[in-house]
Amino acid sequence: MNIGEHLPVFQLENQYGERILSTDLSVGKVFLVFYPWAFSRVCGSELAQLQANLQLFHDRSVRLLAVSVDHKFALRSYAEQEGIDFELLADFWPHGGVASLLGAFDTERGVARRVSLYIKDGIIIRGFETGLDQPRSLEQYIHAMET
Repeated sequence: MNIGEHLPVFQLENQYGERILSTDLSVGKVFLVFYPWAFSRVCGSELAQLQANLQLFHDRSVRLLAVSVDHKFALRSYAEQEGIDFELLADFWPHGGVASLLGAFDTERGVARRVSLYIKDGIIIRGFETGLDQPRSLEQYIHAMET
């Protein structure tokens, strides 16, 4: 996906089994944060940093959603274990389908890449990415939200 494009039509389940539709994300501000794996070191540190700074997103009225190819049951366990209060979305089946739609799927490894998309009213406003072994910084999120 490119900056300025509308989100494609999709649906995913969060860690509680609730369906999240792309049309639900077409009003307001949203960050879609793709990450490779729950329970991994780098992903865990990234999501912990987002959780620790969740108020920063709330203060800007930004909905935070993290997406991986893990199953919703694994994501629920992960969220409970790590104390994550924002939604984790399961791009489990078709495997990485939404990550693929949004250009965030690593076909060699079969996981989502570390891609973050800032969306306003269903339009991708900004995006950034780091390597699989490199966490994204909080400053990247703040900079994106300032646009």
